[in-house]
Amino acid sequence: MVYALRRAGSYLRRGGTLISIRPHRTWRPTIAIVSGTGRVPVATLLNTAFEVNLGAAESALERVVDEGSFALAGVRSARYRTYLSRPSQVRTYLELINPPRPRFPRGGRARLDAMWDSAPRGARIEVTESLAVNALRRR
Repeated sequence: MVYALRRAGSYLRRGGTLISIRPHRTWRPTIAIVSGTGRVPVATLLNTAFEVNLGAAESALERVVDEGSFALAGVRSARYRTYLSRPSQVRTYLELINPPRPRFPRGGRARLDAMWDSAPRGARIEVTESLAVNALRRR
């Protein structure tokens, strides 16, 4: 990955910016039911297979900054929320994420179905994904 970052940097003009967007290291994707009365958390999704990839990506970013190819211009954490109208859309939404995909913990999908059946009319399902954004400026 360090090679790919160096190559991407070679296409940038001096002072150009490379943006890295990846899942947040500690904030996990969550599922909740949202209605006019509030937000009820359902489950925190798991993605243990991605931890190795995430660690490698962070190491590569640190390495290109340490070797002087880039300077760290900024780091920001953000949350991206998607609203779905029914539980069947959750499976489709998760299938659109590049592998390895997050998955429900044991009993999480059943809990979503049970909570959805008792949710008030007009409720929506909220999927929150947390992202870490790094800006690297080419030297």
